[in-house]
Amino acid sequence: MTSILRSEGKNLDIPPIDLKAPNETETATFALGCFWDPDAQFGCTHGVIRTQVGYAGGLQPDPTYYNIGDHIETVQIEFDPKAISYEELLDIFWHNHNPHKPGWLRQYMSAVFYHNNSQENLARETLEREFRKTNREIFTEIIPYTKFYMAEGYHQKYYLRQHRDLVKEYIKIYPDENDFIHSTSAARVNGYVAGYGNLRILEEGIESLGLSEDGSGLLTEIVLRLAK
Repeated sequence: MTSILRSEGKNLDIPPIDLKAPNETETATFALGCFWDPDAQFGCTHGVIRTQVGYAGGLQPDPTYYNIGDHIETVQIEFDPKAISYEELLDIFWHNHNPHKPGWLRQYMSAVFYHNNSQENLARETLEREFRKTNREIFTEIIPYTKFYMAEGYHQKYYLRQHRDLVKEYIKIYPDENDFIHSTSAARVNGYVAGYGNLRILEEGIESLGLSEDGSGLLTEIVLRLAK
């Protein structure tokens, strides 16, 4: 249970999409190179509830961005299995990186970190499917999940953080940084300002994001500009 849920009822400005977030979620953990873009893309995906970026796959304790050791840049996703399946998330994963190209550093390699047998089986089945499409070597690794270290705050919702006026609105709603990071609304808006989603989808759900009239207008302008 996140601190957002603990805040429920104390702040009437909490976005509706956050108040309606399901308590029962599952976790997916992927590496697709630099973690900023996957954080935005998955964050803008229907059925994804929360995202955070960090480091996984290594043995060095307490990695940081400038002392990452043998870890890999990773996005961790909480999703509603009633709204989107793990296999659908895997489809997004495979279609948004080049599995035939090795990462130029271990930090940027691609990997699926599976949390249970079902995830492992699906990951291996879809890897085999991707191999059959081209009959070319695949460098993406299927790795058992062990531990995830959250990255520094400035990496979380990176694209949203480039828009100060929008960030100010979230600071008012969520003065606790952890609440901001785990907000579904923030995940969606981070995706929109990175070029994911589209105007139609935004218009259908903009009221649920909890932004002010000015914030909603600014977000709409950004989405329109990116669509040109």
